[in-house]
Amino acid sequence: MATVVIRPTGEPTTTGFDVSDATFIARINDNDASTAATQNNVTCSATGVEFANDSAYSGQTINSITLSVTGASTGRGTPTVTCTLFNGNSTLQTSELTFSSATTLSGSAYTTSLTPTIVDNLTATIDPDGTGVALKEVFITVDYGGGGGGAATYTHKVLGVAAANIAKVNTVATANIAKINTVD
Repeated sequence: MATVVIRPTGEPTTTGFDVSDATFIARINDNDASTAATQNNVTCSATGVEFANDSAYSGQTINSITLSVTGASTGRGTPTVTCTLFNGNSTLQTSELTFSSATTLSGSAYTTSLTPTIVDNLTATIDPDGTGVALKEVFITVDYGGGGGGAATYTHKVLGVAAANIAKVNTVATANIAKINTVD
């Protein structure tokens, strides 16, 4: 199994964040915990946070996705950030992350009926409570299986061709094949 990290892309609708003359996305997708989008209003949210696509999991079995947020309190208490993952208009998962110190927190791994198409259409809403949070990074870890090679995911000869040399059967990636003609 392999993993890839996908980061936010495009600018969501935001309210209540101070980003010090930068964009919200520039603060949360730069893999730099020294930059932050800091909550400056009790009413605060980021809606429609889109995530980048990655060809690494294309044609692969998606095992899980995990949303992670690096954040910290702005000094007024222990903030809780509610993060909701969407596939189009369908809610996949809601996680509440409470920052008692500057750290990276993750929601539970989401594993239900995932495909590369679903991962390519992920968006999130980030809704901090009124306590005050500094969002430093937001990202999703995609765990996908196989690695694309026949030997790693499919183990049977087909018409005398070794499994290691089979990448697809009738345009179906070997990672997605359980049986051919009901043969295990």
